[in-house]
Amino acid sequence: MSFRVWLSARFFLFFLTWSSYLSYWGVWLLASGFGPTEVTAIITAGLVSRSISIAVVFPMLCRTIPLRRLSQLLAWTATALSPLYLTHPQFGSMLAVSVLVGISYPLLMPLSETLATIGAANGQVDYGSVRYFGSAGFLFGLCVSGVVGRLAGSGALVGVFVVGCLLLAVADVVSPVGFPTVTTVASGGRVRLLRNRVYTLGLGSSVLLQGAHAAYYAFGAEYFSRLGVSSINVSLMLALAVGCELLLFKYAGPLLGGYPVPVLFAAAAAISVLRWGLLAVPMPLAFVVLTQTLHAGTFALTHLAHARCVQSHVPEDLWPNAQALYAGLAIGLGVAAVTAVTGPLYTASPHWAFLAMAVVCLPCFLLVRLQVKVLRDEATVPESVS
Repeated sequence: MSFRVWLSARFFLFFLTWSSYLSYWGVWLLASGFGPTEVTAIITAGLVSRSISIAVVFPMLCRTIPLRRLSQLLAWTATALSPLYLTHPQFGSMLAVSVLVGISYPLLMPLSETLATIGAANGQVDYGSVRYFGSAGFLFGLCVSGVVGRLAGSGALVGVFVVGCLLLAVADVVSPVGFPTVTTVASGGRVRLLRNRVYTLGLGSSVLLQGAHAAYYAFGAEYFSRLGVSSINVSLMLALAVGCELLLFKYAGPLLGGYPVPVLFAAAAAISVLRWGLLAVPMPLAFVVLTQTLHAGTFALTHLAHARCVQSHVPEDLWPNAQALYAGLAIGLGVAAVTAVTGPLYTASPHWAFLAMAVVCLPCFLLVRLQVKVLRDEATVPESVS
């Protein structure tokens, strides 16, 4: 099996598990008898632990363990820990399990992203093409979860995660041809990255734009159900969002190849304000469904903008650190920070929660302007020196 095929399968299977872990965790916890405040606390605890682990533990593991061995270790660790969710759910035990799983399982995300970035640099893979299979796996996972929820109830959704982790570990037994054997992770990489103003401004935009998905991730499925949408149709609505994301990943090269990084971030910010602003006002269900198509701009475009920023403005030896910071801060801590306030706002009104998400995105326009200024200043340096 070639590295490209293996990596595509890895993205597919990981995001199959991620779909249930991300989109249906709030639904499963609510079905298990927890209230919105408890759900917020459990999800936030998992997000905080995963962000710290990704930002701190992942680069350390990359420096000490070969990537191939690390891939297998993380996959089998997730498989061993996932059945803990099947124990009798109590608030204290769920909080502990969420932290334990959050420390280990999400590390598979920056590992896959790092391998994809390295493969793209080596000419082995096209980033958008292999990442496309991640969105396809997420979409498939949503469909599976929808069927399971319909036939067996929301309490059975955790089973999708457990089985998916097992499939991921079993598939990782295969040794791909052309797997990157040497990856140098620079010491002090985070310090060097924080001195890279183009990257830090892009990371700041990523944190805000990805963090603004907090209300959608924690309560989106429940909100759609509150509008009278059946569990199957909720899955279809979630699948519509991921399907649009998938299309953007598939055709990102020809569609976005000519645009600079600040333009991509600005477009993602504008679409984000539009999406969450629309959900902040009462609308007919048909318009709520249409807002799901904007997920391609709020999530996928932000993800692609960050990937382009890393490839264009970050030295190669800092790529694993850059992916760790993105996954830890943007996908982890940023979402956790916003989730912490989402529960009370959602309890008061779902519209207040989504309005807050739109407000979170507004500072991105200032960050984009600063990023443009930094790039212009850097472009004039050779002229001034000569």
